[in-house]
Amino acid sequence: MAEDEWSLKVHDAYTGAPVRSVTSVDSKWSTSLAGDGVSTETIVVNDAENPWPHGDVANLFRPKARIIARWWGGSPLYAHLIEDWDYDKDAGTVTVEAADLLGEADWRMVDGVGADKYSTLTVTRRTPSGAIAAALARMMQWGWEWQYPIDLPADAPGEIDGSWPFWKKHRISDIIKQIEDRAGVETYLRPYATADGGIRFQTRVGGPITIGSTLLHLDADETPIAGVRYRVDGKKQITGLLGVGNGSGEDQETAWRGGIIRIPIRDIKESFPDLTGDALGQATEQYYLRNVDPVTQWSIGSYTIGDGYPPELAAPGRLWQVNSVGDPVIPDGVHPIRVIKASGTNGRQIQTEVQSAAA
Repeated sequence: MAEDEWSLKVHDAYTGAPVRSVTSVDSKWSTSLAGDGVSTETIVVNDAENPWPHGDVANLFRPKARIIARWWGGSPLYAHLIEDWDYDKDAGTVTVEAADLLGEADWRMVDGVGADKYSTLTVTRRTPSGAIAAALARMMQWGWEWQYPIDLPADAPGEIDGSWPFWKKHRISDIIKQIEDRAGVETYLRPYATADGGIRFQTRVGGPITIGSTLLHLDADETPIAGVRYRVDGKKQITGLLGVGNGSGEDQETAWRGGIIRIPIRDIKESFPDLTGDALGQATEQYYLRNVDPVTQWSIGSYTIGDGYPPELAAPGRLWQVNSVGDPVIPDGVHPIRVIKASGTNGRQIQTEVQSAAA
């Protein structure tokens, strides 16, 4: 396999072990820090000279039991859990649809469906990373049937507490979202290659997540990026926030945050269901800090794969240090910009969504 070409492999969803390589004749994919990446890959299975044996399609593309991954050389750019496949007899093709693995946290609770109602996930004084680790461990702890090839993030003492009994019917995704809201962090399952050509997922937790850094000169004669736009957006700017937590009516818990007033008053409320006490206060503070100032928004429409510019430099979480000199609008200096989403086809151009990573 050439190092400068895309390839596709199907993997076992329990272990990440490689099962078979396939070739896509048509592709549309996205991968995102938000965990909402999806992919559609079309594979020829009924070629007149090389038809697939009967039963191979159903076995290889088993929904929810297989992962399909896009590789560039020895590095995976995305790895999605297969959701469905569709056979077009006239065309002799199968189209496989797949999505980010973190979405499966919507389909797991703190215990199995027949559990005791008092079965509880408890987190005591952990870091955000440690609290996320506890939630993901709970999602997979009950036996081999519950396993995914997910590495748990680092655990350490911290300030996050929580208790989620089964009778409240929280999904694991609900718990992760509560932790993220409270701590101002995000969670990303980053695929990586194992020694045997398999797939595993490194769980990254950060506020924000960044994975490696690349210096790019905005006005260089040769640059992989194009479609640059620069915007200052104050539509969501606030001066104060009332965080609304657990309860109702007069007894509903609230917290508030405010600060220096630079614009005419824009005070709002935001709901944080189920949060109380310190957890509600921390979630309120994080929301306030994200919205107290106007947001500098960058748009970089595309990244072109080329010599010295592999796809991994446009993967979610990648930090671009974009250097601007002499532009009439963009300030001189190095601007940290983070890739939050990438999408593309079988070609060499990747569409990117980015955001300012400045403090």
